[in-house]
Amino acid sequence: MTAPLRVNVTLPVTRLGVGPFSFDPLEQLIGARVTDLLGPLLAGPVVRRASASGAAVEVYPLALPDGEGATIPLGQWGELGFRNDAGTLVLTVPWAMAPWLRERLGDARVRGPEPVAALEGGGRVAQVWVRPRPGTRATLPLGAIGECGLEAA
Repeated sequence: MTAPLRVNVTLPVTRLGVGPFSFDPLEQLIGARVTDLLGPLLAGPVVRRASASGAAVEVYPLALPDGEGATIPLGQWGELGFRNDAGTLVLTVPWAMAPWLRERLGDARVRGPEPVAALEGGGRVAQVWVRPRPGTRATLPLGAIGECGLEAA
């Protein structure tokens, strides 16, 4: 059995609040709190830090045992997912992100992108197999709201 893969998932802070009222458009899009989806895989507390643009992002430190992973549904855009396949990290991203991901991962990419159907019927997504080395990082800048990313811990 292989050791769990350690990765940090970074997502923009999207919660908006006024007084006692708050709203999170990301939670509304996916239908759940991100911490609820990723909770069983968390290897430590979720922390906030500044992204390259200065916007706050939340960092989810995950430990992925062999065969385990998580998927975040994105409705019509497909899904974001990751799992440990015998020590190889399998990433699932919306199909439109496949060329960007291929470029960002460089020689850490083992296989893919390969097209597959999204779990929730949200169209086509790409799967990419990666051998992450500590420090391997792929982030998608989202301008003023921060970034979405994955980094090997």
